[in-house]
Amino acid sequence: MLLVESRGPMDPVRLPRITVITPSFEQARYLCWTMRSVLEQQYPEVEYLVVDGGSTDGSVDVIRSFGDSVAWWCSERDRGQAHAINKGLARATGEIVGWLNSDDMLLPRALDRVASAFRDPSVQVICGWGVMMSEAGKIRRRWVFPELTADAVLADAPIFQPSVFWRRRVVDRIGSLDETMQFCLDREYWLRMVTHGIVPKTVRHCLAAYRKHDATKTRQLSHVGRKEYDMLQARFGRSARSSFSWRLRSACLRLLYQKLLIACPPLYRGLDVHKLYEPSRSKASSAVSEAC
Repeated sequence: MLLVESRGPMDPVRLPRITVITPSFEQARYLCWTMRSVLEQQYPEVEYLVVDGGSTDGSVDVIRSFGDSVAWWCSERDRGQAHAINKGLARATGEIVGWLNSDDMLLPRALDRVASAFRDPSVQVICGWGVMMSEAGKIRRRWVFPELTADAVLADAPIFQPSVFWRRRVVDRIGSLDETMQFCLDREYWLRMVTHGIVPKTVRHCLAAYRKHDATKTRQLSHVGRKEYDMLQARFGRSARSSFSWRLRSACLRLLYQKLLIACPPLYRGLDVHKLYEPSRSKASSAVSEAC
């Protein structure tokens, strides 16, 4: 854990190590942007692990191009996404962990905001807001929601996976991801957390960008996802009526932010998230760093 000086010389701020795991398979087209969004965070205590499933599309060349900036990586056949993430969790040394899929991206200052949220020792897991982007990386809409509650999570609150981070000791308490899950591995994990009394704290900043494209599992495994979702709701879930007020506030908040998204910076509709990580560091990047 690194010590950095805050505003007062006698009041140092402890920066926890954050481990980010990227599971990947045949995603060379997007992988470079994902990796840049982590390694260009300018957060000094990041441990980055990339777990590739034996890709043959040039992904290994992309990973190698980042050299020693990647703490550890492998490219070998695995049993699926959950297995890949679990391999990363087994090697993680960070106090805080999370995973970022190989077609998604962190937004500027995301890890600073993650570290800040965990300065409260009572916080075990956080979930930030985010943005949805097109295949080309342009923002389509914001993903916002009110403070999460246990009832809301159990009734299918829209948790934004790329913006979720948790303390490493949570894994020791509830175990690793369920490798039998192909689609709802993240939802199963959030439900398991809540049943252990661990409710995500909402961070009201956009931390990550989710890329929507035809090759995502959401499109390709929708039938599998429906079966897994129904099974999880039968095992853990509650009726949406139990969180009606939360859902109503969420709908109003989304409507408000969708209207604001059309005209208001920094995360306006059509902004190219890729440009936030160009060497020139455009004015848009600076605006996002200060305000998102």
